[in-house]
Amino acid sequence: MAYSDLRSWIDDLDKHGELLRIKREVDWHLEAGAIARRACEVHGPATLFENIKDYPGFRILGAPVGMSQKHPYGRLALSLSLPIDTPWKEIVDFYLERKKKRIPPRVVASGSCQENVITGEDVDLFRLPAPYIHEGDGGRYLGTWGVVVTRDLQSGWTNYGMYRLMIHDKNHVGINLGLLQHLSQQYKAYADLGRPMEFAAVIGAEPVTPLMGSAGLEKGVNEADVIGALRGEPLDVVRCKKVDLYVPATAEIVLEGTIDPEARKLEGPFGEYTGYCAGGKNLRPVLTVQAVTHRDNPILTLCPLGMPIDDNHIIDSVTLAAEVLEELRDVKGFPVDTVYAVPEASCHLWAISTDVPDVTYPRRVAMAVWAIKSGRFADYLVLVNKDVDVTNPGQLLWAMTTRAHPVRDIWPVEHVYSSRLMPFLTPATRKIGDGAHILIDATWPADWPKEWIPTVSSFKTMWPAEIQQKVLQNWKTDGFED
Repeated sequence: MAYSDLRSWIDDLDKHGELLRIKREVDWHLEAGAIARRACEVHGPATLFENIKDYPGFRILGAPVGMSQKHPYGRLALSLSLPIDTPWKEIVDFYLERKKKRIPPRVVASGSCQENVITGEDVDLFRLPAPYIHEGDGGRYLGTWGVVVTRDLQSGWTNYGMYRLMIHDKNHVGINLGLLQHLSQQYKAYADLGRPMEFAAVIGAEPVTPLMGSAGLEKGVNEADVIGALRGEPLDVVRCKKVDLYVPATAEIVLEGTIDPEARKLEGPFGEYTGYCAGGKNLRPVLTVQAVTHRDNPILTLCPLGMPIDDNHIIDSVTLAAEVLEELRDVKGFPVDTVYAVPEASCHLWAISTDVPDVTYPRRVAMAVWAIKSGRFADYLVLVNKDVDVTNPGQLLWAMTTRAHPVRDIWPVEHVYSSRLMPFLTPATRKIGDGAHILIDATWPADWPKEWIPTVSSFKTMWPAEIQQKVLQNWKTDGFED
């Protein structure tokens, strides 16, 4: 059964040992971000700060779906109402199956997200415990684990996307927009006409909503419909107070307002998901906040972005890879088994296990990946045969270094789009995202005679089945641990 709000999910995290309640006073300036960051790096529990300095009644949830020691993808699985021990591949299968059965949101007359309504001159974003996350950040950031809701000017398509929001002053924030992101494309249509664009920033929604804010859905797809599909029931939404948009009714905090068609202010830098503070300070669009609504005793959500692995890498390794897998396998008919965006590599190293029907196939599948919206993050693309578990870093490295010829099987491609946050870009190429991709073909060549392909030497391949069974039956009694 789907969670009704963030709080019911937090309670479930607590029951499963995936939450640490911190009751002592914690400073919003650096300390909360540092604790949540450390929790990510040691694969610790999510952190609920219940006593924020200067902000009585507010709470902050850090590292919501970070990797866990016992169940690596456990918090992500729970957010989808799956068992905590659900493996990565089954999460992807669930996602792809459920997303086909879209359920539109359900409009309700009122919601707890509007228990408190602040408008006009009373709006003051510094009344929210927006954390100053990393030393050197350009300011205090909201939106590191939430969605910005916007509507397309022509079609009415509503987009949910995750975008960082830096506070400029009491009622203005800056936003970092990538060239290929849907909000950026929607915004351009308004800006070209000199019209302000309405937005609603949602912080602390039920757990599926932020997951879809990072998903690479195709243009024109309403994320709210897919959220309903993954939940198995519609997402309840309520109309905003100052803009003509609808937001999750049980969200903790909502900012409403408009994006100016021309105004720009310096935004950034920020400690990013690439593991670097590399994006710099740039002139970016300005959002004017006309209303703030929130629940009583609201919870602000925080993703302490940085070196892998944190929440952002976890969801990207599932949602982005799943979208590419669906396109390759179900639409284009490629004989692909698994697509994995490796979280340890900030999801810019992608691995695909596949059959290889002919010698032209590796480069054809690479071009197909890079042409898909989500596949633009696959700066490093590795193809392996189906006998390799791409979710196992050891097996992936083994296949790369034993099956890929250091010259013959490497295909670099210049002047293609890379995220403007990638540290390897120069100041000039960063402006337009002029990057590069590379294919590492670690599959056995399709034109090799079968006898040329060596037998893998492993426990599963080099011993008879009866010996394997005997070894496994006696494993624990011999003194080994699972």
